[in-house]
Amino acid sequence: MPTEPQAGRVNPNRLLGPWSLVAYKHVLPTGETLHPFGDHPSGMLVYQADGSMSVHISVGNPARLAGEDFRDAGAEDAAAAWRSYFGYWGTFQIHAEPQRVVHRVEGSSFANWIGTEQVRQFRFDASGCLLLETDFADGRYSLRWQRKSA
Repeated sequence: MPTEPQAGRVNPNRLLGPWSLVAYKHVLPTGETLHPFGDHPSGMLVYQADGSMSVHISVGNPARLAGEDFRDAGAEDAAAAWRSYFGYWGTFQIHAEPQRVVHRVEGSSFANWIGTEQVRQFRFDASGCLLLETDFADGRYSLRWQRKSA
């Protein structure tokens, strides 16, 4: 659920609403930067006032499958589609100090995350974009989101 801002801190309620993905990068411990969903990824992140959230990330221009029915996809098409999309949903809680948001995953395209808490540090850049970052053993993941206009 959203929280009250602390003195001198960014109002965490600024996270509420829909966001469009601008950039997704993975910085390896060596300093090398990768773009797992390409140079122009697509995605949407939504934080709602009731404490629910959803995030969807895809390559910017995914390849079409051979058939029109996803249930008929062959192993190669299914594997390619799985690698080009990632999404999960659940609830969230904002912590103002330090600025982090905890995603409690209820469903995911990556089943291993179901039932886990995914912690993201957040901040806003000078243009008002939301930056979500997290560190894993294989490096830092950084996602830049722009508020979605109506």
